[in-house]
Amino acid sequence: MVKKRRKVLVITLVVLIFLVTYYFLQLNWISVSNETVHLKDLPEEFDGFKIVQLSDLHNKEFGEENSRLVEKINKIEPDIIVITGDMLNNSHEIPNNGEVLIKLLENLNNNYPIYYVTGEHEEGLYYEDRNKYQKEGTKEAYEAKLSNLGVTVLNDEQTIITRQGAKINLYGLKEHLSGEIQIEERLGETNQNEVNILLSHKPFYFDEYADWGADLVFSGDTHGGMIHLPFIGGLFSTEGFLPKYDGGLFHKENSIMVVSRGLGNNPIPLRINNRPEIVEITLNSR
Repeated sequence: MVKKRRKVLVITLVVLIFLVTYYFLQLNWISVSNETVHLKDLPEEFDGFKIVQLSDLHNKEFGEENSRLVEKINKIEPDIIVITGDMLNNSHEIPNNGEVLIKLLENLNNNYPIYYVTGEHEEGLYYEDRNKYQKEGTKEAYEAKLSNLGVTVLNDEQTIITRQGAKINLYGLKEHLSGEIQIEERLGETNQNEVNILLSHKPFYFDEYADWGADLVFSGDTHGGMIHLPFIGGLFSTEGFLPKYDGGLFHKENSIMVVSRGLGNNPIPLRINNRPEIVEITLNSR
């Protein structure tokens, strides 16, 4: 009887150690998802152009000052980095909120052009109370810090990316928190003869993005559905149960949307079969 109890205790302990280790790895073992995206009107000069997407960091750190995250990015050597929001947390209880991202950007040493759009956590802090964003300053002060580090913050704006004389259009929708997306009123019309890339935190408006004329969309927000099951996908997100856009590539007519599973967690630190993700997209013309 004593031997049997001891055996049960050992097995239980081994299972617990396995589960704790698995849980820890799921939260902290960064994955890199590589995809090649073919765009019909992409200039040949942009063949092989590499884009790294970061999203939903939520003040998470992978090593001291995100050293492991920086190392992964440097190994990819992207042409640009796009950031699609929720890089901090919507809470005035966090001292120096946003400094985790600032340190990450400083450690990237201005090696890559970086483009940023906000999510609800950045915008929510601003709209709830202008002075609640950080202990000192406001959303504008935070974005000024980003700009001083060479980051282009796109608040319902367009910029142009050039390579060997060719160009593509990059648009950014800041998170608007409520109401209809109103994309054309905010960004104007697209040039249908050029490549139009859109950064927008929420993937739920994919139909609107595609109808507007986005060839390629980068989005996040869903955290991969938190728990990812084979043949089912992610279980939970801000969209609700079984989100349609949990992570990966989605297609609608001539538009492609890339949805990042994100890096951090909020409010629950939970990832099952759903490791933190860096997205690497390589562009190719058809």
